[in-house]
Amino acid sequence: MDRENIAVEHSPKKIDNEDNKRFQFAHWQFFNDKDELWNTQTHTVSKLEPQVARLLTLLIIQQGQVLTKEMLNKQLWPNTIVEANSLYQLLTKLRKELQDSAKNPLYIKTVPKKGYLFLPEVSVISMSESEPVKRDSNITTQSQLANTKSSLSSQIQSLLTKKRCWALTLSAGACFSAIAFFSSTPDDIVTPVYEREDITYELGVEFNVAAHVQHNLLAYIEQFNTLKITDKKGQYQQTRTFDTRIAHPTWHPEKKQLAYWQYQGDKCILHISDEHGEMIHSSEPMPCHVIRPPVWQSDNELVLTIIEKEEHNAYLYRVEQKQLVKIPLPKKANEKYVGAIRAWEEQIYYLIVDAEHNSRLVSLDGKVHLTWSFPIWLFNFDPEKKTIVSNDDSAHYNLIGKHRNGQIYPVFATSQGMFSNLSIDQSGDIYTAAETWQVNIRDQDDLPIFSSSSNDFLPVTNDLGETVFMSRRTGQCEIYLHSNNQLKQLSFNKGHELVSFLAWDPQLSKILSNRDKELVLYDREDIIISFDSQHNSMPRQFGWLDQQSIWSSDTQFVHTFNLDGSLLTKTKFASDFLIYDTEQQSWIVLQDDTLYLTPSLANFDAQKQPLTALPKNAIHMIKNPRLVNGELYWQSTWSKTDIIWKLPLSSPHMVTKIRQEPLIWHYDITPDGALRVAKMESVEADIRRIAPQPEDS
Repeated sequence: MDRENIAVEHSPKKIDNEDNKRFQFAHWQFFNDKDELWNTQTHTVSKLEPQVARLLTLLIIQQGQVLTKEMLNKQLWPNTIVEANSLYQLLTKLRKELQDSAKNPLYIKTVPKKGYLFLPEVSVISMSESEPVKRDSNITTQSQLANTKSSLSSQIQSLLTKKRCWALTLSAGACFSAIAFFSSTPDDIVTPVYEREDITYELGVEFNVAAHVQHNLLAYIEQFNTLKITDKKGQYQQTRTFDTRIAHPTWHPEKKQLAYWQYQGDKCILHISDEHGEMIHSSEPMPCHVIRPPVWQSDNELVLTIIEKEEHNAYLYRVEQKQLVKIPLPKKANEKYVGAIRAWEEQIYYLIVDAEHNSRLVSLDGKVHLTWSFPIWLFNFDPEKKTIVSNDDSAHYNLIGKHRNGQIYPVFATSQGMFSNLSIDQSGDIYTAAETWQVNIRDQDDLPIFSSSSNDFLPVTNDLGETVFMSRRTGQCEIYLHSNNQLKQLSFNKGHELVSFLAWDPQLSKILSNRDKELVLYDREDIIISFDSQHNSMPRQFGWLDQQSIWSSDTQFVHTFNLDGSLLTKTKFASDFLIYDTEQQSWIVLQDDTLYLTPSLANFDAQKQPLTALPKNAIHMIKNPRLVNGELYWQSTWSKTDIIWKLPLSSPHMVTKIRQEPLIWHYDITPDGALRVAKMESVEADIRRIAPQPEDS
């Protein structure tokens, strides 16, 4: 669908589609590309939940027409069964934002037995019309610091590239005009305006892009195991294919040399090649679970970020000596190191996220150079603007820039999927892989009962056929229950606390979960109780002992509790794989490469009974154990490929792979023993250039 430039409309008009980004009704302005609702009387702005913003958009584009509940449900939750009051909950939230009354409506009228009618006349706002309102009215944003001013530039990018169907969804949140937040920053700092351009067009998956800072060179990964080297317009120059997955190419800041990783079994190899893909250097294999992009510190030294058994460590790697030295990072035990970056004065900085999910960029001496009040995971340095470009705090992880003095400016937004990595050259052009996908939980008829661009599902189905799962489609980890063809949200979390597990109790009346270090119990309606797990870190393993007690493990200690949260026992027991069989009242434990049965963890060595030895590829990054109908299931990763395993306890030597492929997030076992996989489907990823425009454009 081609879009034309938005014209100024001062009289009511019919809104033909939802591609318009700025709408005016009464004293409200709605920016549906950013889910923002501006009150021009109070000079405040509210960030709407994505589904609330979607509902308002549907009402606006059909202003003056009665919209049925069936039509709204179909548009808001396509191909998904939802709870009957889900639409009512959205309407309640929207009316609250608009300060509207259902009995005496100014905006949304309920038409009995028919549907809903949007009452006010709507006009479309051009950028030139909205500029004075944002700059001169001193409108403050609730999500920013108090007294922060905002400025809306006069440009909006309406170009839509027709590549494939999924690209149309990205265009719904295409380039938005930049908003500068002025606190202590001089007014003469100009907020950039960006345009997007496609670099790659082929069907398939292209990601992990790296742009050379100085030279006309681009590198990226295609289909997981192929390295492509091109110019910055995407014209192919060199291709090299590997037998296992490769990741995270990074150019030397001056030389035409490229460093990148290769996953090989349970280890990673660092390769360095020239601009033709010819190998210059390969490291010895290093034990790893996951790796982050390498960072060049000098011609002979790189800073490597390697994740090993949940520990994120930084190393200095000396190329000529093939020497690896661990870097002592300035962080506390409960803080997480995310990755390194080469930034101001060509120095190396380290990103740390604390226990409260705040992020800070530090140098090795501990000095803090930049902070964010939310988790940063995607970041790079813009050498032209001397800023850090990163994800923001939205559900879709839009891109923002931040100056060293604290000034923030938006860069780019997307309405679906996310950007997977960033690379920025000396002109300030941002190269990124824009990925879209759909993760499905499917029912017995292979139809999706829930679909999302979230990558955390953790589905668990009980013997009644009810599935409880977690999703981040709202931006936060939320718990949902699918029961009797209805979908119900059980949690309403506003923070960044993580959910890492879910488990039904033996009688199928309660659900055990977590929020970071807290253990949480749910019934089918709401939270029953939440209490401290008393672990030093977030519990990684969990379960029920019986109907009245639960257990959790941080891989070092096992705690047991009754249902009011009282600690019953604390046992020192190290294990990366632990599950309790409530029927046989015994533990299944992995020690080294062998599975054991034992009635007691406290007397494990005296009472353990070996089940079977497991191959190395079955225990690397082992997680998510399930015990269903006497059969043990779990996941592992080998050469960055996901594998699901099955072992009957009655025949423990019959260890089999039942699924092996990339991008399996989690799995589920139905009551009849069928495998249900929550995985990425319809994956598309392409390389984009997001370029700052001249000030007079």
